[in-house]
Amino acid sequence: MAIDMEHEKAYSPSSWSKRFDSTELLSYFNDYAVKVTNDCRKKIACKLDVPYGSTDNTKYDIYGINLSNDVPVFIFIHGGYWQECSKQYSGFHIETLVSKGIKVFNIGYDLCPTVTLSDIVAEIKLAIEKIVKLCYAQGTKTIWIGGHSAGAHLAACILYDSEWQSEMAQENCLKLIKGIILIGGIYSLEPLLTTSYNIPLKLTKKEIETLSFNHVNVKYPILLNNIKALIVVGECDAPKFIEESKNYSKKLIDMVDQVEFILYRNNTDHFDIMEKLMDPTNGLSKKIITNILQ
Repeated sequence: MAIDMEHEKAYSPSSWSKRFDSTELLSYFNDYAVKVTNDCRKKIACKLDVPYGSTDNTKYDIYGINLSNDVPVFIFIHGGYWQECSKQYSGFHIETLVSKGIKVFNIGYDLCPTVTLSDIVAEIKLAIEKIVKLCYAQGTKTIWIGGHSAGAHLAACILYDSEWQSEMAQENCLKLIKGIILIGGIYSLEPLLTTSYNIPLKLTKKEIETLSFNHVNVKYPILLNNIKALIVVGECDAPKFIEESKNYSKKLIDMVDQVEFILYRNNTDHFDIMEKLMDPTNGLSKKIITNILQ
């Protein structure tokens, strides 16, 4: 399909910030994100690159390893349109949460086009499974799972796998998952077919049908239906990302017991919605902390 540049802009988060133009914003954010993560690795007790798969990228980092084993846990999945970034860019929330007694797991994963989106979804489910089982064995009582941008889509994927949920329930682990936090996410894949984002993604018809969560109709029991879903987006995110978040919030109402949608004002864009998590008094920071600790 031909690339539709006007359509692509509506799906380009960096094109709508009030702070920088697109190129400057991406350069600034990438440099800042890596610096923040490196600082966290120096200041906070952590264990890096714990393998959950067989590749270099299928590893996770743990922050707050000096906290007791039974403290609440937050599992985070980074964004990057399933084709960029890594857990090296995932530090903004770490110090804020660890300072409140919340242990943080940041998941890394392989990227397109080296692997397919279906492969990435399988990796994320495996990572979450291994982390949840580890936490269960250590006496953890509360786990929240979150993601930013494409990471929000990946965090949501566990809601659509009844076999995965059943296996986790049989091992008594599923009950630990209390909620999901989806930040600036994208949940429909078909609109990406006429964008350059699909060049490395190479989305298949099956992926579009099964992994477009704004359109998938769930026909089986959701064992995770007693969780809370928090869906947030900034007012200066890409217009289609805002639309996606609003629509997905409505979709989730039919799936889980509690759904909260928040549109953050004050020119909040796709990137500083994460940067602001460094401030524990920030509205989203407080919302996340309150939900995890309740």
